[in-house]
Order: sequence, then structure tokens, then C-alpha cells
Amino acid sequence: MHRVGERGPVVAIAKGRVQEELVPLWQAAGFRWRLAAGSRQLWFAPNGDEPGAIIVRGPDVPVLVAQGVADLGVVGQDLLREYPDWEVLQVASLPVARCRVVLAGQRPEPPVGPFRVASKYRRITAEYLRQRQWLAEIVPLSGSLELAPLIGLAPYIVDIVETGQTLREHHLVEIETILPSEAQLIANPAHWRSKPEVVAVRDRLTAATTATGTGKEGAHA
Repeated sequence: MHRVGERGPVVAIAKGRVQEELVPLWQAAGFRWRLAAGSRQLWFAPNGDEPGAIIVRGPDVPVLVAQGVADLGVVGQDLLREYPDWEVLQVASLPVARCRVVLAGQRPEPPVGPFRVASKYRRITAEYLRQRQWLAEIVPLSGSLELAPLIGLAPYIVDIVETGQTLREHHLVEIETILPSEAQLIANPAHWRSKPEVVAVRDRLTAATTATGTGKEGAHA
């Protein structure tokens, strides 16, 4: 049995929304998606010119690509900004998982004076605070950020937003967009230079984007 990554191009894909929205583009590029709907299988091997796939948590995608286990990866721009330590190439933007990282609170006015902000994006938040020259304490949370202002933990949050519906349901409003985000196709630098079949996967995915017109659509409101 071949180890994953030993033959043919392999793409590491962030599970969840990125995976769900990538499948139609993958198929439009002429590749077969060989995981059944609802399957718990996390990978399939490459087959000839068709790439294989590994389904992992978003932060693990650049790790697998940098280590050469996967030749390519598909992951949100937000996670690449939050975890920038791995040496990968960004070779294309894909019209997948469009969203934005925002500062939100119970009132639309920007914060005044020292304050607390809850976020799972500690690096992005710290960089944003430095740019705005705001003095704030970052409260690290891994989820359910909308609760932070409601329970008195922090009056502001930095979180990922698609439509804003979840914010509205918790009586929060967007104050400022910090980072527009969509999926990025990343590559292992050595494999990108030495394996033409890896470049070919990029070319077919971007051609499918152009053919379907999805690359012209704006981010979700």
C-alpha cells in the first residue's frame, strides 16, 4: 500500500465550509470527488492525473503542505494570516468560503480607552490593535464568541462572519472589517518547482473558476 503523498498530486483541504464549497469547483475542473456525501473517510489517493485529497482541520493544511505530505492545500486566507509560520506558496485565490474577519460589539461605535476583546484569532487581533494603536486585552476563546459581550466577558469580539446573521441573533453589530477572506490554493515550494502535475492541478482549478464565472462574484453580504 502506498503512503499518502508518494504518487500523484495530493491536495490537503480544510474540512467544513471550504471542503463543501470546493467540491463543485473540483468537479468542474474535471476531477472526480471520490468521497460519498456524509462519509467519514478523510482521504483518497491520487489516480493518474487526478489528484488525491486529505481532509484536515484548517490550521493543519499549511503544515501538511510545508512538510511535503501534500503538494497543494486549500485553506482560508484568515487561517494563513493567523498561522503564517509555515513556508508555503500562495498560488491562486479560489471563490470558496468567502467571508470576513470583523470587529463586532453591542454598539456600532469604535471602542474608546482600554478595553477587552475576545477572539480565536489572537495574531490577527493583536496586529489589528497595533495598527489602530488601541490598548486592549485579548481574551482567547475557541468558539461561541458571540456570548462574550452578553455574559460580560468582553464587550468586543473579533470573529469570522459570512452573512452576519449570527451576530444579529446575539444583538451584535459589525464595527469594522479587519480582513476579507476567501480560500487560497497553497503549494509546497519544492514540489511547485519540480512537479509539473502540481501546476497542472492549479491551472485546471483556476480555469474552472473562469469557466463557471464564480471568480467574478463578490463576497457574501
